[in-house]
Amino acid sequence: MGVVIHGLLVLIGLALVALGIQFFLSSRNFRETGVRTLATVRDNIAMESRNNSGTSIMYAPLLEYAVKGEKKTYTPNARSNPPAYDIGEKVPIVYSPNNYQKVRIISYWGIYLGSNILFAFGLPILVIGAGYFLFKWGII
Repeated sequence: MGVVIHGLLVLIGLALVALGIQFFLSSRNFRETGVRTLATVRDNIAMESRNNSGTSIMYAPLLEYAVKGEKKTYTPNARSNPPAYDIGEKVPIVYSPNNYQKVRIISYWGIYLGSNILFAFGLPILVIGAGYFLFKWGII
């Protein structure tokens, strides 16, 4: 039974790590091939958030940037309280030259959040599953 469970852990861990690598490479490619510019924070949009202790207000920045002289806006999914950016603040972004609405804030978490989440789950699962077999085979 232990072999089956730990074998599944190895497979799940490998799948998550492989997806994490794919997301990482895709994000790095997007950062390198996208168009970099500065966006201006026009507003901090207040959104109500419900949790176990009640409701709270979270803020998402409304970013404005120009593409070939035309103004575009973008609001990331990330929210915070207090607001992460001040109104009027300049924020570095990168957008796809093929799709002006595909935008990311240029920051570690803005670019690599998806791959980091996959690595955070996949690596421990892989280590636990593989560690079982390494121990069973007398390697560790």
